[in-house]
Amino acid sequence: MFETIVGYGVAIFIFQPLSVLIHESGHAFFIKLFGGKVHKLEIGIGDPLFSIGLVQVNKQFFIMGMCRGDSNVNQNEKIKLSLIALGGVIFNLISIFLLILIKVNTKHHHFLDGYFFGFTSILILSALVPVTYFTGYKSDGRVLMDIWKKRKSEIG
Repeated sequence: MFETIVGYGVAIFIFQPLSVLIHESGHAFFIKLFGGKVHKLEIGIGDPLFSIGLVQVNKQFFIMGMCRGDSNVNQNEKIKLSLIALGGVIFNLISIFLLILIKVNTKHHHFLDGYFFGFTSILILSALVPVTYFTGYKSDGRVLMDIWKKRKSEIG
């Protein structure tokens, strides 16, 4: 019982924001790769709690995130736009793969690993569902759908 409470506490307050940071860094990576400029990576929603460099942690840091930047990619360059939109999911998948490699090669076993896998997997799945969030921002899946339907989309 105690491990479960600790596990969910660590997952909500550490792994979820970490997964969001990894996710938003994926978007930022592809924006920079294609010559764009990243202004800010936001972890969470609400008023700012604190900032470190380009990373801003908001008061509700355990949900959502945003990569704010200018991609400088032409709306007709669908592959580049798609990579920017999927950058977060790609980076989250890489983080899971790296943890699996560590576990296999070092015999590392910790009860918190499953919480990281679970919360990161939920983030990946929720990012791919094509919706517009209550904040007005679009999910990665919705941005991707808009790119391929020739709609002007907001990358983030």
